[in-house]
Amino acid sequence: MARISSAPVFVVLQDRNFQYLWAARWIHEVSRRMELIVLGYLVLELTDSAFQVGLISVFLNAPRVPLALAAGMLADRLDRWRILATIHTIYLALASCLLVLLLLGLVEPWHVFVVVLAQGTAKVLDDPTRRASLFDLAGQDRIAHAMSLETMTNNGGKILGPIAGGLLVQFYGFTGAFMVLVALDLVSAVLIWRMRLPERSMLIVRDTAFFTGIRSGIGHSFSDKFVLGVLTISLLMNGMVLPLQYFIPVIATDVLMVGPALGGLLGAADGIGAFVGAMIIAARRNYSFHGRYFAFGAIIVAVGVVAVAWSPWFFVSFLVLFTAGVGQSGFSTMQSTILMLSTAPEMRGRIMGSQGLVNGLGHLVGGFEIGAIAQAFTISLAIGLNAGIGLLLMAPVMILTPLIKRAVEPYQPRG
Repeated sequence: MARISSAPVFVVLQDRNFQYLWAARWIHEVSRRMELIVLGYLVLELTDSAFQVGLISVFLNAPRVPLALAAGMLADRLDRWRILATIHTIYLALASCLLVLLLLGLVEPWHVFVVVLAQGTAKVLDDPTRRASLFDLAGQDRIAHAMSLETMTNNGGKILGPIAGGLLVQFYGFTGAFMVLVALDLVSAVLIWRMRLPERSMLIVRDTAFFTGIRSGIGHSFSDKFVLGVLTISLLMNGMVLPLQYFIPVIATDVLMVGPALGGLLGAADGIGAFVGAMIIAARRNYSFHGRYFAFGAIIVAVGVVAVAWSPWFFVSFLVLFTAGVGQSGFSTMQSTILMLSTAPEMRGRIMGSQGLVNGLGHLVGGFEIGAIAQAFTISLAIGLNAGIGLLLMAPVMILTPLIKRAVEPYQPRG
């Protein structure tokens, strides 16, 4: 028992404030993933349009493009706890607005898109602030294990959220689903309000000119080859491979011809695989070649998405997405880990802002473009074609950057 409790991942979890943050993230990720599947079916029912289902991704990620770099700088300059507490309160308020509209029978597609746009705006600041806070709580030596726990919450949400959302929509309708969503967001907000961060997480760069700080973050993104490689592959993955998650209701309905309950289960398949992969990563003590986990994980995901696009069988699609999820655990965990290890402490919020920018830009373009191709042709062609092209474009990035060839060297201050 002593050996288990001394494992790095369990040492991280012994911190009470990390426990609050981790629990809040668990609940919020379940809520967020549940909401995506519910809103997908809601928009599909209201419009019967794959293109408009894809607009959920567009509106959710559109704010990242103009705001992500500034959000990263704010995460470095402002009190991170206050940012997180405010954002989770906003999430609760937005879910409550949609619930009221559903109760009154007044919900329209544009209501959904406005709420999703507001959620996306809040999430722009949430992501870099949360990830920088994880580093504040875990420290450099345990950041890979903290990020594996973050990946575990993301994928735990991807398992429970779609399954719960599909079942609730099928048996209790959209109103019943949103009643549960509001309750989950309330609990998550309470946990964040109880959490506190170390004093060192504040006042790091308040003497840095705002736009000078943003420019320095951009410069670091291009000058460090590990960072550049991670951001480039992340852009390709989020633009051409990962938008699959938004189109699960369309695939389930039009290709596999199953209802919301099985559609939710399909949406959970990659989350189950990624959860298993994250536990494997968390169990290891030391890492050096983080880039190999990242790159090979991206390849596995892309191949899996190409395969599932053409599968007409539910069971095969589920197994393929499960395998892709195992690969995604390596991709997702090492994405933020490499960026933070390669970056100075005072710039970690900004580099997380850069990550948010490329992720958001990818989903923005991918959601619009895949939805348009699906509307004009078929969802299988749209998903399979994009993932295949993304796989081809990632190959030269892996060859030309040191991600696979060299171990990541943690940032060391000069002088």
